[in-house]
This record gives sequence, structure tokens and C-alpha cells, in this order.
Amino acid sequence: MLWTYRAEDAEVLLAAMGSIATEATTATDILREEGIRAGVVGIRVYRPFPREEIRDVFGKAPAIVVFEKNISYGYEGALCADIKAALYGTGSRAPVHNFIAGLGGRDVKARELAEATRSSLAAIAAGNSERQTWLDCVTE
Repeated sequence: MLWTYRAEDAEVLLAAMGSIATEATTATDILREEGIRAGVVGIRVYRPFPREEIRDVFGKAPAIVVFEKNISYGYEGALCADIKAALYGTGSRAPVHNFIAGLGGRDVKARELAEATRSSLAAIAAGNSERQTWLDCVTE
């Protein structure tokens, strides 16, 4: 249902599906070289949503950054909303930041994911526990 990469000791978990999850593994390596203990959780199956697996892997995560190529009705992407819903009631207090990335067919590169993660960690350190941001999307 999902896979992990370097997630065992991660201080921030990058969650994604498909090609963005693959790019996130390279971003994780970049961040690890800088001393940031990042890890990846790749979501293989979206429906039925892997609620128990999500709770197991994210339950004790210090911080979560979700990258996705979709936008749902409302405020954030569907994957982010479903991860938050799965964690609801578990006592998890991890800040969750959401990046809507690559809409309109843009490629999303590992260096962009690494920079977005650095930005999220700085925002978290400043007390911002929730954030939704657009990353490299066609806007015209």
C-alpha cells in the first residue's frame, strides 16, 4: 500500500505519490547531505485509502510535508486531507505542510522539493504548523 525510504530516523517525512515520490527520494538524499534527516513515504494505493498503514508510519513523525499533483475542493490537496483525517484522533501533533506541485504539466524536480522542505522546516521552527503552498504550477 505504501513504501518508505530512509524514514526510520527521519525528522521530516515527505509524502507523495507516483513520480513526485520518486523525485522525493533524490530530494531526501540532498537534504541528508545537508544534515537534515528526511525520509519519504510513497503512497502506492489511494483507494481504499491505507489508513492503518498511514497511522503506523506517520504516527510519531516530527513533521510531515505532502507533495501532490492535485487540488481538492477546499483548502488543500486530497492526499494531505486524507493523511490528516487518518491521523485524527491518534494524538499526533506533527505539523503538516502541503505543496500542490506541477499542475499544468510542469515537471517537479528534486531540488525544488528539497528547497520546499527547507522552507517548511523554517516555517515550522517559526511556529507555523499548517501551510498550503503552490509549487511550480502553470498559473496562466
